Amino acid sequence: MSNELYNSRTADKFVLRLPDGMREKVEAAARARHTSMNTLMIQAVDQMLHKQQRVDLLLDALELAALQSRIGGSDAAQA
Repeated sequence: MSNELYNSRTADKFVLRLPDGMREKVEAAARARHTSMNTLMIQAVDQMLHKQQRVDLLLDALELAALQSRIGGSDAAQA
């Protein structure tokens, strides 16, 4: 995200309800990283989405490998 293109006045906004005690944890984590709570939350969501995408790709690859193994196994049994 380029600072030249980012404008906090026009950025999408979303109200987030946090469970009791979580705001303090987020605030402490942000302070320890010398960043804002907003930046910390955006990074956390981005990392989660990226990890989920990787999990989905790995599951797809495993499913394809299992299918190819079954097809290859039936070919070998017929030979």
